Amino acid sequence: LITNDIQYLTGGMGGWMDKPRITTIINYCTNDYRFIKDCIDNVRRFSTEIIVPVSDCFFDGTPENRELLDKTYKENPNVNFIEYEWTEGNEPRYWHNMSRWIGLQNCSTEWILFLDADEVVEEKRFIEWLSQNKDVDTPIYEFSTYWYFRDITNRATTTEHAGLLVRKDIINQDLIFHDHERWSFMYTHYNKKFMEPGLDGKPMIHHYSWVRTYDEMLRKVKGWGHTKDRDWTSMVHEEFKKDFDGTDFVHNYQYEKVKGYIDESSS
Repeated sequence: LITNDIQYLTGGMGGWMDKPRITTIINYCTNDYRFIKDCIDNVRRFSTEIIVPVSDCFFDGTPENRELLDKTYKENPNVNFIEYEWTEGNEPRYWHNMSRWIGLQNCSTEWILFLDADEVVEEKRFIEWLSQNKDVDTPIYEFSTYWYFRDITNRATTTEHAGLLVRKDIINQDLIFHDHERWSFMYTHYNKKFMEPGLDGKPMIHHYSWVRTYDEMLRKVKGWGHTKDRDWTSMVHEEFKKDFDGTDFVHNYQYEKVKGYIDESSS
């Protein structure tokens, strides 16, 4: 178990739900190393706690990169990294859920923001949204997101969803250990907001799910929750035989060139 003391960074967000206390739980493996610092730094100001569960293996059983894990811990102080042991016998989706469950057992706040390490929040706009939102009767918020492929400047013209803010008192083990993972909450009877944007109607989260090198993309498809859905490995091989051609093999979205939200050097 590797744990750093958490620094309490905020006393609340003005009028939103009477100064909420938020724990941000971030699923991480070193295949997302290029994004983890941006992911963490962009939630610091509104997070009472930041918890990052991480397995000692990738979810196909390959041992993690110990050097890069230790570097991650060192470069991100005041974060509670919780390293746990991977064991054989469960599909990758189980371990996505286990990471969130472990994080949940170690938090002390009323609200939980579930993120993956490749989901970067626009911190200032998110704080503005928190300060203006008065909907105290809604315990579940799913957020709209910008989606990227191969490079941080290739942004899909179609928006997706990422990031989930949930009131802790409605969370239970069955909802966490579900085939739909985080999105199981969107099928419950509770009041919820789908594809919640910022105050200006635009997404507040950037999802860099497929911004990868050839090797990183191969690693991704070998150990993620959808590994058996398609022949991802062959698709990755074909993709990197050419330059980016304006669409992707996951959704066939169309793209526009944008200035990267995160630092260009991080990609």
